[in-house]
Amino acid sequence: MAGRLRLPTRPRDEARMTLIEHLDELRSRIIKVGVAFVVAATVAWFFREQVFDLLLEPAGNRLEGRLYVTSVAEQFINDLKLALYVAFVVTIPIFLYQAWAFVAPAVGEMSRAFTYILITLASSLFIAGIAFGYFFVLPVGVQFLLGWAPDRYETIITPTNYLAFVTRFLLACGIVFELPAATYVGAKLELIDASLLKRYRRHAIVANTILAAALTPTPDPFSMILLAVPMILMYELSIVIARYVNPTPEVAVHELATDEEDYEDEDYEDEDYEDEEVDPVYDGVERRDDEEDETERDL
Repeated sequence: MAGRLRLPTRPRDEARMTLIEHLDELRSRIIKVGVAFVVAATVAWFFREQVFDLLLEPAGNRLEGRLYVTSVAEQFINDLKLALYVAFVVTIPIFLYQAWAFVAPAVGEMSRAFTYILITLASSLFIAGIAFGYFFVLPVGVQFLLGWAPDRYETIITPTNYLAFVTRFLLACGIVFELPAATYVGAKLELIDASLLKRYRRHAIVANTILAAALTPTPDPFSMILLAVPMILMYELSIVIARYVNPTPEVAVHELATDEEDYEDEDYEDEDYEDEEVDPVYDGVERRDDEEDETERDL
């Protein structure tokens, strides 16, 4: 049997821990994430030129590998932002682990295998979302926008605008791809199941399409479809995950639906029965009245 999630060195009884103890543990976990973030940012600083070139790749030859600055410190600030951006992406697994380790005791005992699967799944999906946006959606959108009406507009792009546009879009793609991981947690806690997700499949398709239209950098439908299709596939994957993590037997679902139908039928039968019971009473009274009239005639 897999071991349980490793708790802090002190016994953590949620019913007995004071607010100060909760805050103390939260502070220690934030410090761990902060240390990892600083280390990752320091290492990323030495690779800032390579990261800069990678983020310019989706633009192709539109920018010719150069951006224009409009202030004295803009170059340094943007390089610093690039290092922080890389550090954020790299420390996502550590952040997720520390956050889950803090809240896990509040939702019950979770196996160590469940924790590792959750962290691996969430981190992989986040990286996969960034990679998908970088290789498939971003090049189409950026080149479309930069190539718009070149005879009327001279393209002068600053690193502040371009890098903010690219990094925010890639982060949004990574967050969107986290749906299966969220479904895994919800199904493990028995909050959702496959039947619930199937019931709202049409709503999810519409919502994902609208969200894809809002996230894509261009108004063309091709870019929206490129992002909407994997989002819908992520929802279908969530249904599969919920089916295996929190299985709901089809027989039980059928019995539940049958019980509800039987209950409704019984209500209707009770109403009909009440209506039918009134008629025989009046019929009996009328029969007695008729018998008395016939008796009086005979007399």
